[in-house]
Amino acid sequence: VLAVFLVPSAALGIGATHLAARVLSRFGPGAAAAAGYPSSLIQALFTGLATALLSGVLIHVVGQAVLGHKPDIGATWRSTRGRVPSLLALMLLSGLFTLLALTLLIGPGVLLIINNNLGAGLVLLLVGLPCLVVVSLFVSTKISLAAPAIVLEGHGVFAGLRRSFTLTKGAFWRILGITLLAGLLAGITGYLLEMPFLLIDFAIMALAGPDTESGQMGVTLLSHLSALLAGSITTPFMAAVTGLLYIDRRMRLEALDVVLLREAQTNPAPRV
Repeated sequence: VLAVFLVPSAALGIGATHLAARVLSRFGPGAAAAAGYPSSLIQALFTGLATALLSGVLIHVVGQAVLGHKPDIGATWRSTRGRVPSLLALMLLSGLFTLLALTLLIGPGVLLIINNNLGAGLVLLLVGLPCLVVVSLFVSTKISLAAPAIVLEGHGVFAGLRRSFTLTKGAFWRILGITLLAGLLAGITGYLLEMPFLLIDFAIMALAGPDTESGQMGVTLLSHLSALLAGSITTPFMAAVTGLLYIDRRMRLEALDVVLLREAQTNPAPRV
């Protein structure tokens, strides 16, 4: 799935790098060093779409695994494809909230600094940055179980968000701590997997020069390869953590374990 998204992303990124390099070359050799920025934005968009889709698909697999079932790719896709629009809408709403929070909490300080009011701008940034961190952690934790609710309960995006707020009530710090720890482990693992590609990137930029089109294209290609390798390991891990947190909360609040036991008795998993 990551390859399906990242292959066209790499092609578009290389094309965008070529076009940006031609446009920026008119402003001097140094300007061409920024030719890779459009490719980075394209890669971030495609990676976000792939992650949103994969997270939903893998949460379904986790839900089935609790019952001892191992659905194949076809069965998993048939069960989750109807939830893809809601998952994408959830990702879009999350992105819009992030943009709004940045605009309200960081934007005023940046505007003051741009308008040569350095002192007041720095004060607002010093206040806004901690507020942004607190708000982001709070909201991301409260909506962290929306995707499992959408996939496993068949909710729409707003019903899934309300369901997530209900399930996280009374367990905010526990969910936040587990999610941060899992994210830290995934980040370290992803960084270690990407390290060889980063070293090759530095070598390419040193040999070709940071303002050359060929160097930027090489970095774009390697960036997609590293994202493919790291994402294939870290995305299933984070989806499994989220899915198990969701199941754990339903067991504690709604005795889901009793329901699952009955389901396992009436529809037992095949013996291995």
